[in-house]
Order: sequence, then C-alpha cells, then structure tokens
Amino acid sequence: RGSSHRQREVPRLEEKPGRRMSQKSKEEKIVKLLKEIQKRPDNKQCADCTSRGNQYVVLNFNVFACTTCSGIHREIPHRIKSVGMSTFKQEEVDALDAGGNDVAKGLYMASWTQEEFPMPGEDDTAKIKQFINAKYVNKRWAPRTPPPQQAPPQLPQQQQFQQQ
Repeated sequence: RGSSHRQREVPRLEEKPGRRMSQKSKEEKIVKLLKEIQKRPDNKQCADCTSRGNQYVVLNFNVFACTTCSGIHREIPHRIKSVGMSTFKQEEVDALDAGGNDVAKGLYMASWTQEEFPMPGEDDTAKIKQFINAKYVNKRWAPRTPPPQQAPPQLPQQQQFQQQ
C-alpha cells in the first residue's frame, strides 16, 4: 500500500517540476527567514512570560511565545502558529520581521514596570492569563496615543479642515 501511494506522487512531480520547485524554493526561503527572525535576541524569550521557549507565533501581535502562553492566547482566541509545524505565508513572515517581541513590547508595555506586575514565571498559568489579558486585551500599559510612526496619515481634506 505505501509503495503504490509513492508511485502516485512521483508522476505529479514530473508533470510540473518547474512550478513545484519554485514553490518549494519559496517555502524554503520563508522558513529560513522565519528561523532567522526567531533567533533574534529580543525574540528568544517568550513575549509573555520568563520562558526561553519561543516555538509559537501569535499572529495577532507578531510575537513569539512558549507553549503555555500560546495555549492561553488560543483561548482568547488569538491566531497561533507553530514555528516548526505550520506553513507560514510570506505576508506573515514579513509582519514578524517588522514586528517581533521588542516592537510589541513598545506598543503594549510602554508604561509597564516589573514592580507593578512582575513578568510571570513560565509555570504560573493563572498569572500568565492575567498578564496576557492586561497586556493585549485591556491594553493596560499601552501608550494612550499611538507612536508617531503608527499614526494614520491624514487626507488632504482633513489637513485643510484642521487649519481653518
């Protein structure tokens, strides 16, 4: 049975080798870039606890998270993908490249202090849930106004109206 299954796959590969190989090449480039982004110093630790594991991506915020935190994000529900087991689109990896844990920290933890709410330990699920809800859902530590580079551009009519 296993050998007949393999025989069916081989002709498909021979029918369109150029297309298949270019798709495979694209996927390999995406995976390579994803792994490079994952290895950046600010992405090595989970974005939401003290764990050094970062095998998951929270697509809503373009951050890397550990197994425990990814499970909590799924409950909220946020979109999660496994770095090693999922297929990523180019747009998702581009967003991670522009984002990452450090950028998210600036957006969601601008006024956060260790004294106010210590970063939860990787085994403290209850504290992690509180932290994730405070950070992303309630935006407890986010700046009250968006950073300049995040502000939407004004249309010419809006600028004229404001000057009058």
